[in-house]
Amino acid sequence: RPDGAISADGRVMGGYLHGLFAADGFRRAFLDRLQPGAAGGLAFTAEVEAVLDRLARHLETHLDLDGLLAAAGA
Repeated sequence: RPDGAISADGRVMGGYLHGLFAADGFRRAFLDRLQPGAAGGLAFTAEVEAVLDRLARHLETHLDLDGLLAAAGA
């Protein structure tokens, strides 16, 4: 269900903030309301996945995963 409120004149908005800007549609609408065209084309979920993939590749390259698993008894 939707959360938050906006004044009748649209100048005051409020809502629960955690994850709010992760919603692509809301983020675009919010930023476009502040400055038309400011939202850009960022797809939040795709960007998070890309960052996590880069982090995973970095860790696989620079950590001895077999050694860590052996030390953990896995």
